[in-house]
Amino acid sequence: MRILLLEDEESIRGFVRINLKRNDMEVIEAETGESALALADTEGPIDIALLDVMLPTISGFEVCEQLRARYPRMGIIMLTAKSQEEDKIHGLELGADDYVQKPFSPGELIARIKSLYRRMKPQLDDQEQEVGAASESIAASEEVYRGEAAPIAAPTSAFNVQRPIEEQQPTMNYGSGGFHHQELHVQPFRLSVAERKLWKQGKEIILTPTEWTLVRLLMERVGESVSRDHILTEVWGRYYVGDLKVVDVNIRRIRQKIEKNPSDPAFIETVWGYGYRWKRGGDE
Repeated sequence: MRILLLEDEESIRGFVRINLKRNDMEVIEAETGESALALADTEGPIDIALLDVMLPTISGFEVCEQLRARYPRMGIIMLTAKSQEEDKIHGLELGADDYVQKPFSPGELIARIKSLYRRMKPQLDDQEQEVGAASESIAASEEVYRGEAAPIAAPTSAFNVQRPIEEQQPTMNYGSGGFHHQELHVQPFRLSVAERKLWKQGKEIILTPTEWTLVRLLMERVGESVSRDHILTEVWGRYYVGDLKVVDVNIRRIRQKIEKNPSDPAFIETVWGYGYRWKRGGDE
């Protein structure tokens, strides 16, 4: 796995680098947003970018936006010391898949990276997934970085991650939709599990790894109401530490891509006070 690490503080960058390499990840480092964008173009392919928000020149938000425009299937995780809700939402709206707030433990960061990577690489077999989950549990016992001179001990049980939905086999029949040879057909959409792509009336809709996983979850349950809590568990993992608004932001992004009128959606319906439903027989 190749990681682009954008962090302007050497102490934090070195701490993260050590822990990524301990988990057999190749790390490409950048101190500025400009150098990160240049490295993404010259050192690719990059699997996942870890982006600090507060930078001396262009911000991590701007880097996120540009990376998402250039590489729609790259995984992006924001690293932020900010606790304000609007900053988290802003990063997600610009295309980030996840965020980790400082101070963070290596276990949390590694678990988030591996969870996102599994959403990007569904071809990993069950044995590899089990090994990955076990390594995340071990990683969670490592130290926490709090921006101080030295890391300190962290709890060991908080960051185990449930297998995401792409590893589960569908078990239901769909009426107008269906699951056949790793494809879902819910008119006018076709979703390929093997290719991790979505088409609408034959035209490909470019989705991020997280958006694609969320679309698959809803399409597999066409006509059913799915709660925000269930979506969060299935897409981000059982022990995800974050806000339910991450679901709403991703739904909003998906609607902008697949709906003719996102403010009056024909396919992804809001179930008020509960969650979302992929409408059976949706028609624009």
